[in-house]
Amino acid sequence: MSVSSKTRDLKPGVYGPLPTFFDDNQDLDLVSYKKHLLNLATKGIVPVCAGSLGEAVHLSYDERTTIIRFIRDTLDQEGLTSTPIVAGVGGSSTRETITLARAAAEAGADAGMVILPAYYAASLNADQEQVIQYYVDICEGSPIPLLLYNFPANAAGQDMSSAVIEAVMRRAPNLCGVKLTCGGSISKLIRLKSAIREDVSINQDRRFPFLFLDGLIADLTPWVSCGGHGTVSGIPNFAPLATMKLWNFLNNPSPTDAEVQDAARLQGVLSNADVAAVPAGIRGMKYALHQLHGYSIAPRRPLLPLKEAEGETFMLALRELLELEAELAKDEKKA
Repeated sequence: MSVSSKTRDLKPGVYGPLPTFFDDNQDLDLVSYKKHLLNLATKGIVPVCAGSLGEAVHLSYDERTTIIRFIRDTLDQEGLTSTPIVAGVGGSSTRETITLARAAAEAGADAGMVILPAYYAASLNADQEQVIQYYVDICEGSPIPLLLYNFPANAAGQDMSSAVIEAVMRRAPNLCGVKLTCGGSISKLIRLKSAIREDVSINQDRRFPFLFLDGLIADLTPWVSCGGHGTVSGIPNFAPLATMKLWNFLNNPSPTDAEVQDAARLQGVLSNADVAAVPAGIRGMKYALHQLHGYSIAPRRPLLPLKEAEGETFMLALRELLELEAELAKDEKKA
């Protein structure tokens, strides 16, 4: 199936996986969602919805499409018509994933992101050709380009090798990129970039640039230096200014010595926060955003909010980054 000419191409940059906020009745809280979306999008961060941090597995089919339409309408009303939307569309089967991808396209998503189905992980691991064929099939069935998302922690331990990912790249022209949230991600990046350099035919049938996105902002500096195109990180949710400042430093072709030192300092602060944020997951993310902006603290059950002691410990781990973010906000107001 061909890709619609109406979709917005994804470009190198910072992608922010948005949490899905719920009210006291566990229904969608779109008021909080709008505030949070615009706080990130107006700073240049591309929204990613219905992903791991968006509690995709806790959302109904209708809720997923409602969120995508809401994001598109909100962005357009604010004049952000060129900002693309990436939506998590991974399902438990090939058929379900294609159905979700088609629904996301109709609702206004420009690209989909797909993690491996987790329920039959042992069976999939028994023959990696099944994994390759899964991505080939869903890319053929999707009207929008798809990103392959390798995240073993949320895929029952399934970790795609660079050889498997390369095989998908060669056979799926509707694959527009990969997001790697896994051990050895930089090594995989280097091998995949090398494959593209050595065989230009891998990208000849793509109408869009292939993106290599890092799933952990902790190693964004080496990721970019090795040819990576950006990050999909939860950290921008509570530190968009610090994240974008680091991204801009890393894309400055002629940085001064002071800027190099500032970038190294930023990377260190962001990395320390990432070490705490990843294991805290969506519960930690929502606790922090509740403390900072007053958004609902509740994930969708069966998940429950962090206990107060856990939350305080998490906020303490974020303190250096939050203080830096506050400083940057003051500087922005003065400018």
